[in-house]
Amino acid sequence: MLQSNLAKVIKYDVNLLVTLYFLLKTRQVSKAATQLFIGQSAVSHQLARLREVFDDPLLVRSAHGMMMTPFAQRLYPTLEIMVADLEGIFDKNQPNTEPQPMKETYRICVPDDVYIDEVSLLFYDFAHKEGLEGKVTFEVFTRYDQCIQDLNDGKIDFFFGQCNSLSNNVCVSELVELEHFFTVRRGHPLAGRRVTLRDIARYPWIELMFREQLDLVIRQCWGETIKHMRCTLKTSSASAALALINHSDSVCVFSGDVIERRGLEKLRLAEPALKTTAFLYWHKVVDNDGFHRHIREGLLRRYVRESVFVQ
Repeated sequence: MLQSNLAKVIKYDVNLLVTLYFLLKTRQVSKAATQLFIGQSAVSHQLARLREVFDDPLLVRSAHGMMMTPFAQRLYPTLEIMVADLEGIFDKNQPNTEPQPMKETYRICVPDDVYIDEVSLLFYDFAHKEGLEGKVTFEVFTRYDQCIQDLNDGKIDFFFGQCNSLSNNVCVSELVELEHFFTVRRGHPLAGRRVTLRDIARYPWIELMFREQLDLVIRQCWGETIKHMRCTLKTSSASAALALINHSDSVCVFSGDVIERRGLEKLRLAEPALKTTAFLYWHKVVDNDGFHRHIREGLLRRYVRESVFVQ
């Protein structure tokens, strides 16, 4: 039960928030007016009122047209869910059906590009099976410099892997424990032998970017030897690292599922096994999104059980 007298909801016209949603979505007064079926002057008047209410410009002119302010960027994901919730209220008396998308686009961040094909096919088949073509778009991509900030801001809907520096607005669910191994091609001089870290350090090392948590565990588990390995390639592409492994005597670290599916070799070490836990993250603005819940608790967990893809 709400512990508030809802003074601000009563004071301000809630329709202003609907207008703000369309303004931020289209970034044009004329387009927002068209979608709202009202005149441009009315939308301009409401934008002025919204700027006063929030004490923020919300939209500002730039060389590329109207752009959202940082505050508006943070607000937009919440508005998107709010408008979808309002729409759903008017459908409450309709027969129960499977959860429907509450947004036009759901964005999925996977840890490495080796998973792009599988995850893209997974969501394409899901959309086809559920009859969602034309109703929703799934964007599947790998990690990039600003991805953690975008997760914190609600711009990424499903984020796989291990993260730090997360805001209190990010929800998390444990997926699976993974074991990682030094990986080489078949026929590598070290393949099939019991080796030491000193043996491995004689070979070129491939470093994968955006695996900060895994790299930290590697250093904690395998010590200073890792720091002194000769780095041949530093890349954000796991596919490139795998190609170089097959092409040379280089060494990299991958999880067991990737090694098995790519036909590579695990090096046998006396040192302790390297284990990490993979998580699924999402912003709280979609925590009550039934369609999001349907995907994260059904489709994705089934897929992880059947074909572990998180590093």
